[in-house]
Amino acid sequence: MELFRSSRIGVAALLFGLSTGVAQAGTLTLAWDATSDPTVSGYILYWGNQSGSYPSSLNVGNTTSRQLSGLTDGMPYYFIVRAYNAQGTLSGPSIEVSRRVGIPMSTLGDFNGDQRSDIGVFRPSTGTWYTSAGTTVWGSATDTPVTSDYDGDGRMDVAVFRPSTGIWYILLSGSQAGASYSWGGAGDIPVPGDYDGDGKADLAVFRPSTGTWYVLQSASHTGLTYTWGGAGDVPVVGDYDGDGRSDIAVFRPSTGIWYILRSNLLQGTSVTWGGVGDIPVQGDFDGDGKTDVAVFRPSTGTWYTLRSSTQSGGAYAWGGNGDIPLATDFDGDGRTDIAVFRPSTGAWYILNSNTGTGSSFAFGSPGDIPVSER
Repeated sequence: MELFRSSRIGVAALLFGLSTGVAQAGTLTLAWDATSDPTVSGYILYWGNQSGSYPSSLNVGNTTSRQLSGLTDGMPYYFIVRAYNAQGTLSGPSIEVSRRVGIPMSTLGDFNGDQRSDIGVFRPSTGTWYTSAGTTVWGSATDTPVTSDYDGDGRMDVAVFRPSTGIWYILLSGSQAGASYSWGGAGDIPVPGDYDGDGKADLAVFRPSTGTWYVLQSASHTGLTYTWGGAGDVPVVGDYDGDGRSDIAVFRPSTGIWYILRSNLLQGTSVTWGGVGDIPVQGDFDGDGKTDVAVFRPSTGTWYTLRSSTQSGGAYAWGGNGDIPLATDFDGDGRTDIAVFRPSTGAWYILNSNTGTGSSFAFGSPGDIPVSER
């Protein structure tokens, strides 16, 4: 019989050990929801380094959390849990969740390090950033904000990409030191992400004219190139395979097809989700540690999400034409929240995933660019 009705591993409860050395033993604490089935007498935790393969297991008894030790720092791990009854009958598996052990994680838009995305804007007219970390003048009217965690301290760094010169200007939150790098050129689209899995954002650009990605890895300071996509495609960086590294991906508005190059196996996949006029808003809406495919349809103000854990779709009416969709974790529960910024009024409308309730804030002015996501 099916014992596992509501149990799932809660990614928001995943905690990292303090070990930082590569190839040393690391620890990870996992927690999951208890099943409502009264016949359940315990749980078995399964894990491994590849999605869908779990060679290790541990009977944790009738408890809903466990700290695992002896894990290798820097390696990705995938977890599921199954319930069992007194006769030893196992339930089906929970959703799979994943984490790279021992690597610092940051939340998009989190400038103060509390694991929640902050409300913040960049004002091109003055080059001023307004965030929870304060007011900072950094950039100019033609610069593109490229918020990310470049120093690996768990906080977003103020940063801009200057398309006219291909120069990145980064103000590191850890040291408050400024740095500049030349990477890219006119017509390139900046696509920062943690492509090497070291917990620091890497400089990267997508060149639509050739469909080429240029990635500068922070760990080795070496450059890599990939041909993936073409003119008219929209880059949609995310960790779709849950291995702790950013995957190269594009959304093709003309067909509504997503083309994803998974970093764990360097294999390409495609998903049809969305259409002409839709805006891609990828994020981890189900909290399983993997990026979900999603779009925002301005004409109707509807969000369409495809959950990676269940391959089921959802639709949410939130926002309208002219709003800027924002997909990040404002409530700190480990799941991406649905939100929009309304440039005409400077208002933020957030649908919190932990409570299902909405909230609104006035922060910003017409012409401001929200910096709560990259």
